[in-house]
Amino acid sequence: MTVAEDPSEDEVRAELDARLARRRGRWGARTSAYFHLDRLHLLDASVVRRVETRTETTRDEPGDPGLAERPVYDVLDEYEVDPRDVRRGEPLDLVKRDTVSKRACACGNGLRQCPACDGMTYRPCEPARPCPVCAGVSSCTQYLAHGGKPGRTARPPKARRPVRPEERVTCAACGTPDSACGGCQGWGKVRCQTCQGRGRVPCTTCTSKGTVRCRTCGGRGELTSWTAGRITWTSETEKVPWPHRPPKRVTSQLHAGSWHENRLGPGDPLPDDLSLPHRSLVEQHLDTVKGEQDRTVVIRRLTVVRARPKGSGNREYYVFRNVSGLTVRPAMSDEGRRNTAAVLAAAAALVVLVLLLVT
Repeated sequence: MTVAEDPSEDEVRAELDARLARRRGRWGARTSAYFHLDRLHLLDASVVRRVETRTETTRDEPGDPGLAERPVYDVLDEYEVDPRDVRRGEPLDLVKRDTVSKRACACGNGLRQCPACDGMTYRPCEPARPCPVCAGVSSCTQYLAHGGKPGRTARPPKARRPVRPEERVTCAACGTPDSACGGCQGWGKVRCQTCQGRGRVPCTTCTSKGTVRCRTCGGRGELTSWTAGRITWTSETEKVPWPHRPPKRVTSQLHAGSWHENRLGPGDPLPDDLSLPHRSLVEQHLDTVKGEQDRTVVIRRLTVVRARPKGSGNREYYVFRNVSGLTVRPAMSDEGRRNTAAVLAAAAALVVLVLLLVT
């Protein structure tokens, strides 16, 4: 494959020699002749489609949803879309002709019985709570012995906070001095602070009205039904698999490369200089999908030249074109990776041996 950005072998070796010359003091008199060159033709391609979807459903909304401004259709698949609507990209909502109807909601007047209080305007509440001082265990030491006093009110007293928890006071139930808990005066329970002992609290869900707004009709008492058509346009991108993965050692640096890019419309042919393997791969993804209205085929190509040492060597080079010309990126060779791993393994073994000798 040959494209305008594909560097020649002479260009690659000249750039590589210049790079090696700058490091000659460290690596000796090695030149580009010591390296074997192979080329990797990268292909990054995708197909971006504009796909139209048409759906039809039955809709119900409270009151009057203002359908007069929506376009009317007879057969959804035959409706012709204004190109301006397509360019806006927002879903287009339509109404099928002669399907709009209004009906009364089952609630009748837009209100339903409050589910929290069952229409009672209040909710029950426990009028008494365990005494926080004695927990109802040692409320009065004489109440049972005296049998209590009939006719006493069943409404427990307000909770008190005695100076000392062990302080005993006159029992409000039996009247025995110094026999009752100071927190509840012998009752064992104290008045609920929420309902003040009344046994009920106002319902906050309906604000003590007993009814709430109907969720079905939104409190309007009627519903509007119609057959709703919707046309949507979405962008779907299909990536063409890489025929060759970019070299992992310089993948991040390839973003700055001068990729040769072609952007093709629906009727545009593939580039003449696209290689047969790449052409065959791209063509496999050019079938028209259901609802496709438009497409853009993006083809990006970049040639990367890999310079591998013919003999031993820990370093190899990758050469490719960027905006300023050819660039050379060094990377560790396979041999270098093996040598590094061997050195690390030897160092680890030495550390283990030293630890064994010390212990």
